[in-house]
Amino acid sequence: MRKRRLIVCVSLLAIASCLITCHKEKPLPQQRYDLRGKVVAVDANAGTVTVAHQSIPGYMGAMTMSFVVKDQWAFKVLKPGQSISATLVIEAGHSWLEGLVVTEEGKPGSDSLAPPGSVTSALGQEVPDLSLVNQDGKRIHLHQYHGKALLLTFIYTRCPLPDYCPLMSRNFTQIAEQVRRDPRLSASTHLLSISIDPEFDTPAVLRAYGRNYAGSLHPFDRWEFATGTPEQVRKIAEFFGLRYWTDRGQIVHSLVTALIAPGGRVIQVYRGNDWQPAQVVSDLRDMAPPKM
Repeated sequence: MRKRRLIVCVSLLAIASCLITCHKEKPLPQQRYDLRGKVVAVDANAGTVTVAHQSIPGYMGAMTMSFVVKDQWAFKVLKPGQSISATLVIEAGHSWLEGLVVTEEGKPGSDSLAPPGSVTSALGQEVPDLSLVNQDGKRIHLHQYHGKALLLTFIYTRCPLPDYCPLMSRNFTQIAEQVRRDPRLSASTHLLSISIDPEFDTPAVLRAYGRNYAGSLHPFDRWEFATGTPEQVRKIAEFFGLRYWTDRGQIVHSLVTALIAPGGRVIQVYRGNDWQPAQVVSDLRDMAPPKM
C-alpha cells in the first residue's frame, strides 16, 4: 500500500513538473490596424516615416508618430506632404507599416511640418552640468554622476508604440538587472531616463512609471527618472542630438541613448531602437574598474 502511494505521488510530481517546465506562454496575437494620414518626414537611414495620421479606432487617437517601414522601395517614393494609407502591424513588442499606398501627392509647400533643426552628435564631447528634477522631486545635475558610467536615454510615459519609449524602458530594465547582479557594474554604473513631456510627466507620474520598469525593491537606487522645465529638457535633448517637436498636441521624436564615461565625456551614442541590452552591458564592463 505504501509503495502504491509512493508511486502515485511520484507520478503526480512528474506531471506537475512537466506542466511547469513544458508550459510556454502563447505570444500575443498580431494586431493590425488601418492607418491613413499625411507624410511629415522620411528618414531612409533610420528606416522610418513620420506620419500625421487620423484616429486609429481601438488603438490610439489622431497624432503624429514615426513608424518603421520595412519595404525599402518606399523610401524612393515617399516624400513629405503625400497622403498615404497603410496597415499598422503590432506584434511581440514591435510595430511597423506595411501595404503602403500613396493616395494623393503633396502640394507645393505641404512639407511645412518637417522637423526643425538638424541632428548633432555629442560623441566625444564633455557633458555640460545641466540640471533636472528626479522622480522624488529632488534636484539633480549631470556632473553629480562623475566617477560612474552614466547611461542616459529619453522617453515619455504616454508614448503609444511598443518599440519606441516602452522598448527603451524594457531595455533599461534588462540592463539594470544585469548591473545589480554584477558587483563591479553595480558600484560603477547609473541609469537615467529623461522625459521629453515635462508638462504631463511630473515627478509623481515618473515615479509611478518607473516602478513598473525598475521594480518595487529600491527601484531608484541606480536608475532615476527625471524631468524639468521645457527649456531644461530641450537644452539636454539638443546636446545629445535628439529631435522632438509637438504637432497637433502630440510629441514626435527620434530615439537617442548615450553612454557617458566616469569623467563626463560621451563615449557611445546608440541611435534608434536596434541596439541590444547585451551590447550596452558589454560596453559598461569595458569601463568598469578591474576586480580587486
